[in-house]
Amino acid sequence: MERALGCMRLPDEAAARAVVHAALEAGVTLLDTANVYGPEGAGENERWIARALADWTGPRPRVATKGGLTRPGGRWVPDGRAKAIRAACEGSLEALGVDAIDLYQLHAPDPRTPWKTTCRALAKLKAEGLVRAIGLCNVSVAQLREAQGHVEVDAV
Repeated sequence: MERALGCMRLPDEAAARAVVHAALEAGVTLLDTANVYGPEGAGENERWIARALADWTGPRPRVATKGGLTRPGGRWVPDGRAKAIRAACEGSLEALGVDAIDLYQLHAPDPRTPWKTTCRALAKLKAEGLVRAIGLCNVSVAQLREAQGHVEVDAV
């Protein structure tokens, strides 16, 4: 079973690095973040995690991140369009400095985008090897069932 460290609001990168290292020392095996977390937004939190892991000498944890949400003007706005999902994933790959994301999660469904479009975009990322596993957040049972017709869901 994974021992996870999820979202925390931290004041700066030094504090973030200290928390990540303390969590790993305590046996955490999964770090969970998102491309919209962090004071600078757009992958800042992911970059902090990547740098914290770069100087970590112990066992490498799995890293989960989320996409499909934007922060215009500080608001939380879902964006489930296929091109937005791909762009968010590619941004996360770059920010985390990895070739594939261990667990890529949709942050929230976008009511403006057909659900199957979003799910198929996630499936394509996995088929192309950009992500190893797919997760869904903030979904209903009906959305989960429908998603399973388009993508293998590994986590909810």
